[in-house]
Amino acid sequence: MNLVFIGTARFGIPALEKLASSAHRVLAVVTQPDRPRGRGLEVRPSPIKEKSTELGLHLYRPESVNEYEFLREIRALSPDAIVVVAYGQKLGEELLQLCRFCALNIHPSLLPRYRGPAPVARAILNGERETGVSVIKLVSRMDAGPVFGAVRVPIPPEATTPELEDELSRRGAQLLLEVLDKMEKGQAVETPQNEREATYARKFERREGRVDWRKPARRIVDSVRALQPFPGAFTFHNRRRIILYKVRAERSPARPSERPGTIVALQPNAFRVSCSDGFVDVLEVQPESRRRMPAEEFLRAAPLRPGDRLA
Repeated sequence: MNLVFIGTARFGIPALEKLASSAHRVLAVVTQPDRPRGRGLEVRPSPIKEKSTELGLHLYRPESVNEYEFLREIRALSPDAIVVVAYGQKLGEELLQLCRFCALNIHPSLLPRYRGPAPVARAILNGERETGVSVIKLVSRMDAGPVFGAVRVPIPPEATTPELEDELSRRGAQLLLEVLDKMEKGQAVETPQNEREATYARKFERREGRVDWRKPARRIVDSVRALQPFPGAFTFHNRRRIILYKVRAERSPARPSERPGTIVALQPNAFRVSCSDGFVDVLEVQPESRRRMPAEEFLRAAPLRPGDRLA
């Protein structure tokens, strides 16, 4: 099949690599223009642009995929299908109609659950033990199109959002190839989503990263895993922000006598903090204005003492 690939983020790289090495032909890749990225806001190309250049694929970088001149370029290519993965822009109805079959999307959840922009992080935050990846037909409503295929994926108890996204991107790439092969043979089946089961995974706001030590230990661990890389799970000690990267839940047979957020012990490679049903051992942090580091290194310079409270 002749394809146009539309994507921006790293999540789309395995799918692009799979397509480029398959029997299908990638006519062109569409990605966002170079934009300021990272802490220094340095202007950088998107991960998909870098991968497309490496693979020698023809590249478009329109400000809008719905502008007239760009639509004319895509129409001239006459693609059989359009593949959209983590692009970051809404595709208009005219673009969706420019291919022989349809526009496909890889979404990292078992739809209709966790529609929206943050499905992986929300699943981890909610303590889910299983998620998955779906290949759907793109329609005007976000993530609401019929499903061509889905794969269930267990969530490892220590997996962070970036780690789970990497696994789902690989599974999604393989699933996409299977769906395209079936579509080419006329064997693809569209299964409508059950709207009554639909849930929405909204984007996080920065304030949502603040750790609530009144919650159970497992919930706090899940929030630290889920909120990487943004907004990051953070707390304050003496008004200075500490981002938490690795923590471990330690449940207690009795409710801790210390107030939630109290540092109860300093260990060689961690510091222990009380919560509603036990303790959380903090193993890796990033202090304000410093780099990420093991708690052991942080404790050598940090003025933490048992009895201090994190807020």
